[in-house]
Amino acid sequence: MRKKYGLGLLSLILMLIWILYWNYQDQNCVILKLENQEPYVTVNTERSMNRIDIWQDEEDGKTYFFLPSCVKTHKIKFGELGSDNVHINGREYKQNSVFTWEEGREYQLQISSEEYGIGIYMITFMKSANIPAVFINTQSGGLEYLHADKENEEQGEMSIVREDGNTEYQGELARISGRGNSTWEYEKKPYAFKLPKTQSLCGLDPGKKWYLLALWREGSKLDNKLVMDIAQEMRLAYSIQGVYIDLYMNGEYRGNYLLTESVSIGEGRVDICDLEDENSRYNPDIMNAIPYEEEDNKGYLLNNGDDITGGYLIEKDHPKHYAAEANGFVTTVGNQFTINAPKYASKEQVTYIQSYVENIDQMVQNGDEYVWEYLDLRSFAQRFLVDELTLNTDSGVTSMYFYKEKDEDMLYSGPVWDYDNAFGERNSEIGEGVDYTKSVLDEEWESSITLNWYNELYNSPKMYQCVVEEYTKLLPFLEELLNEKIDEYVEMISASVEMDRVLWADKNIYGDSTGKYPNYYDNVRYTKYFIAKRLNYLCERWGVAYEEFQVPASNGETHQVTFENSDGIYGIMWIEDGEVIEEPYEYDESIYQGWTDKYTGEKIRKQIPVYDDMVFYNAKWG
Repeated sequence: MRKKYGLGLLSLILMLIWILYWNYQDQNCVILKLENQEPYVTVNTERSMNRIDIWQDEEDGKTYFFLPSCVKTHKIKFGELGSDNVHINGREYKQNSVFTWEEGREYQLQISSEEYGIGIYMITFMKSANIPAVFINTQSGGLEYLHADKENEEQGEMSIVREDGNTEYQGELARISGRGNSTWEYEKKPYAFKLPKTQSLCGLDPGKKWYLLALWREGSKLDNKLVMDIAQEMRLAYSIQGVYIDLYMNGEYRGNYLLTESVSIGEGRVDICDLEDENSRYNPDIMNAIPYEEEDNKGYLLNNGDDITGGYLIEKDHPKHYAAEANGFVTTVGNQFTINAPKYASKEQVTYIQSYVENIDQMVQNGDEYVWEYLDLRSFAQRFLVDELTLNTDSGVTSMYFYKEKDEDMLYSGPVWDYDNAFGERNSEIGEGVDYTKSVLDEEWESSITLNWYNELYNSPKMYQCVVEEYTKLLPFLEELLNEKIDEYVEMISASVEMDRVLWADKNIYGDSTGKYPNYYDNVRYTKYFIAKRLNYLCERWGVAYEEFQVPASNGETHQVTFENSDGIYGIMWIEDGEVIEEPYEYDESIYQGWTDKYTGEKIRKQIPVYDDMVFYNAKWG
């Protein structure tokens, strides 16, 4: 009896081990399943299970599975298949079978059933590396409502799985909505979300409010991240930080994004007095507050406390964006400021901060050095330096933030935000954004909607000296950034970017493209090229002695640059890799509009190097 009992116990232990083994396998693998004959996979970890749907290219019909970094093997386990028969490249697979895929190889997946017949998918597996994955499921299960209007918001659930497979967050979303202004118009949307409680995500400072930047205009996907690093290196207070992630929404892969802290008031953000809390105490029904709008300011009719000196987070905004906001004011000379915090600002608070900014503006316009009793010199010099370094074409127009603390006279510049029109990305009609010898102080940058504080403050000896000192201190870091850090970021995100570019390649917008070149690495070379040229120019301009920064080396190739018009090919040039087109073919300006890059839709510029074959077209007027 003892012998039989011992064998029974051993069998039970072996069975438990077997069950635990298979549970572990299911918790650390990718499982392929079927729904109405359409394949999808679940990425299973110890604490989460996240669905990823197959994606089909509308142009060529090919299909892809975009897998996150946490997937460590190329093995796909088949889940329950019901009565369906599944074949890959002619070989049949059944439940619990394992298929191993290879990078860059296309497979024929055939699914046959009595109900749906035969379905065939030409499928490629791609996998990210080195960065976390964010899985968001909206309450509606779709994106139609969110994408209909950026103000629309939903609740949902979110899972964040780090690259090592650890599930960092698994829980509710208090809300998710769209965000951004011009960036919201692209198919690859930016988002904002709020957690039920304050929490750190992916090593960033804890907070409730977070942003997901789509990085559409950034050919190298580096612009905003580099600016964040520069601001942090200078110790510009309350600088926003971000980490690269792969975003999945309701099972759809959405691409490579930058998860960032939000521009908001609070601990771990702009850590000043939160007037919103005080306003909520005086106005329990604040969500239903009555708005008001006068000729030069707008806000809400609310009760407020006696001390309304702060804190305030305000933004110099574009007129179009200002018109859509609930709180704000217009200065005597016409500059429009949105009040971001408090979100519900009383009429007294709006009037107070308007008068405060108006007083500063008058001192700035008059060149009064006493203005430095109200403007924080270091933050203004640092913020100017960031805009000037990057040649930010939005400088003074929009996304320019300032904050004021309670019971303080000082206005601080920052945090820096929104740099997708920097580092030579924007090639406008006059080309100022790509010309590394230009300045945000130049006259052609000024317009009726541009805040001119930089232009006036730069004439102050205090400001000029502080700018040059900050630049000189920053140069060793900029050298490291150019020669090392950019390459580290590219290595980190290259697999994710490769998936992103497959997903969005057909959505390139003529005249507003995602980068200057079809190839991602050429866009990285261009970012390096612009930074090196820019730093050499600024060193010369500000009289700072430093070893010359080097542009990316040529790859030794010669590229064909073709010039076309309505009559066909007008001419061909052969340009060495990394060189620029100094003298394009001449044309009759009374007949033709000018040479335009057929990929980007941008005008030809001698500041843009040739890294690939290019085609320029010259259209006739009329």
